[in-house]
Amino acid sequence: MSLRLNQRTNLSQNRALKKSSHFLSIKWSVLSIALTTAVFGQSVSAESLLTANQPTVREIQDRSSFEQILEQIRTYQANQSSWQTQQNMASAQLKQSGLWANPSISIEQTGLQSNQDQELAIGISQPLDLFGQRKAAQKVAKLSANQVDLEQQRYNAELALIVQYAWSQVALWQLEKSLIAEQLQVSQQNLDATEKRYQAGSIAQVDVERVRIAHLENQRIYQQADLQLQVAQQQLASFWGSDSNQFRISPSVNELWSRATQVKVDQEQIENLFERSLQLEAQRQQASIEQLKAKSRPQPTMTLGVNRTRSVDQNTENQLRLGVEIPLNIFNKQKYGIQIAEAKQTLIQQQQRFYRQQNQMDIEIRLAELKGLQAQFQQLNNQQIPLATQVQQKTLQGFRLGKFAVTDVQQATVQLQDVRLRKVQLLKQAWQLSVEVQSARMGLPVEQITAKDALMQLNQRVWQQSNAFPNQLGE
Repeated sequence: MSLRLNQRTNLSQNRALKKSSHFLSIKWSVLSIALTTAVFGQSVSAESLLTANQPTVREIQDRSSFEQILEQIRTYQANQSSWQTQQNMASAQLKQSGLWANPSISIEQTGLQSNQDQELAIGISQPLDLFGQRKAAQKVAKLSANQVDLEQQRYNAELALIVQYAWSQVALWQLEKSLIAEQLQVSQQNLDATEKRYQAGSIAQVDVERVRIAHLENQRIYQQADLQLQVAQQQLASFWGSDSNQFRISPSVNELWSRATQVKVDQEQIENLFERSLQLEAQRQQASIEQLKAKSRPQPTMTLGVNRTRSVDQNTENQLRLGVEIPLNIFNKQKYGIQIAEAKQTLIQQQQRFYRQQNQMDIEIRLAELKGLQAQFQQLNNQQIPLATQVQQKTLQGFRLGKFAVTDVQQATVQLQDVRLRKVQLLKQAWQLSVEVQSARMGLPVEQITAKDALMQLNQRVWQQSNAFPNQLGE
């Protein structure tokens, strides 16, 4: 009896031990899963962050060619512009300036009573353009048409620069985002290595939190770069009438740099549109002087008519009348207008010489600065970035082996991040200088190129020019 009781007791104890061991195994499994999740949670978060906001392959539109983008934008903007209307108005104005002055007819009768002699005079008067007033007006109208052509040329040049600047912003933000993504992966590696050292008990928890703070900051910087890229993409897409930012351009770093520095070639082939406008204004003043001189001369008027005389006894006599009326040019009403136009013409010529000299000096200064940036970029890209990458990798490897402290890894990581972002900053400075040089060579204000609403301002100026086009020449 006691033997059976002991066997039952041992059996109950064995079952209890098995349940206890099974419960402990489940408990340790849960703890291990929680620990694994805590260690690698940041890595999963970083991977999900890097893959967030990435469009699918079907959503991405390949617009890598700048020339294709520019051509598409020009086609879209041409449908919104009013250049054809302005050309038609300038053509109509030129035709109107060639019209002759209308003749005038005069009818005069005397002797309205039947017992009186009656005389009927009918005459047609026509002003004679002997001194070229009509020709001078045509020349002024022709220059107005040339002004429309110049404004259209200016519009196309400014549109190309605006698109080029917006395209460069998308490319630069793509590059910066990719570099920050690489830095985020480095930061994730630092965090993983720090977690393992902490689990091994070789570093304190505060060191892990310090690295985690740096990793979270890198995540914020990545999100900020992604936001700026989306804004730049949406702005560029709006130029061809789209509200989507799901497209990607793919210029390399070398292509970005070469496009920023290629402004040094073909300098003589670029026409300065501001200087061209000064030349056109000088020609307009000269045409205005010629027109005022033509108006200052006495313009004769020829009259051709018939006088019919009827006497009381019903005798009728017809006489042909031919006359010329010449105004007395005692007071020259155009004298001071001519002086003002001549003063304007002289002033424009002085402005043109000063502008050409000053503008060339500004261009040379910017080109010298661009050349200095090129030397810095080559040193940074060929020496500093590879060296900083090598130092960071070796420091992280030594930290994993316990040879370096957390501060050493953080310092090497910050150095790598600084040189990578400095590379983007040099590219941004080079593109800014490139736009400034191209704007100066074309005679365009750079602030109108780099403004966020640059294209809207450009279209508004064109619309204002169309609405302000004079109905009559000289208004």
